[in-house]
Amino acid sequence: MGRKLVGEAFVFAGEEELPFRYKPVSGSVTSVRSRWRSDLPEAVRYEEGKDYTVDYGTGTIRRTPESRIADARLHPMYGVQAFNHNEYSDFSNASYTVYVDYESETAPAETTVATSDIERSGFLDRLVRKLQAGEEAVYVVYGDSISTGGEASEESLAYFGRFAEALRSLYPQGRLRIVNKAIGGEDTGGGISRVDADVVALLPDLVSIGYGMNDQNVHEDGSHTTSLEQFDRNLRGMIDAIRSAGDTDIVLVTPCEPNPDWQHTSGQTPLYADVIRHLGREYGIGVADAHSEWTAELAAGKTPASLLLNNINHPNDYGHLIYSESFFKMLL
Repeated sequence: MGRKLVGEAFVFAGEEELPFRYKPVSGSVTSVRSRWRSDLPEAVRYEEGKDYTVDYGTGTIRRTPESRIADARLHPMYGVQAFNHNEYSDFSNASYTVYVDYESETAPAETTVATSDIERSGFLDRLVRKLQAGEEAVYVVYGDSISTGGEASEESLAYFGRFAEALRSLYPQGRLRIVNKAIGGEDTGGGISRVDADVVALLPDLVSIGYGMNDQNVHEDGSHTTSLEQFDRNLRGMIDAIRSAGDTDIVLVTPCEPNPDWQHTSGQTPLYADVIRHLGREYGIGVADAHSEWTAELAAGKTPASLLLNNINHPNDYGHLIYSESFFKMLL
């Protein structure tokens, strides 16, 4: 048998076939449910043949006409282009999203990080020193609504919670404390204005900086919330302010892709991600490249609805898993 994949998300419109991220081993789909966590009593568990069918030959899954799985064609924004979410009382995909467990022989080996990988990477030197010494280390999460954990069903399933849990398992002798200073709706202009008070003053051991989603937004006049040039300057300002105060470890986080049918989607998110990657190379700091992981999912056939729980720009639990994978790959 192959690698076990847990909680891949799907949103079904009608009886359309959707591809698995990786081709499943025959008979390996063991759970299709309404929540990412399979142990939750409120999770609805769906039945193969009754609610969904799997074609193991083509590596696809579909809902049946009589399925209890909600049909996304009933979503009020289904098929609407350049939609304004403020015009809808409910624009979430929560009622339409299901999570699937299966095994695949075509999936790459699960990304696992050893203490030696982290120590060789050099990106988390201060953090590792304190955890190895059995001390408390402070991890400040900084950024926009995605970094608040937006749409994750619980903090432990948000990308920073998953990353923190991996660090705790690697360094159980230490204590890792998360301080979340992210603000929903904020762009880098807001981030630079409060970095001294909300980050530097805390003397953190690790800071992850996740911006770009709101900066890339395009307005009716064609302007962006933040130009690429200003985006670069704002991020540099944050990095310089944090570095000037000590040897805090810094990780930059690239943003995922928003729904292409949302009216504020500029289509230029890759350019903002490129700025972040360039700064990571220039400053020699870590980059958790969630954007690259996200675009690989889309290229493999995942739909935006299957990744965005609010149907706009917030990852679901599976989407936060994609983000966390980018942290692990940064270290490797």
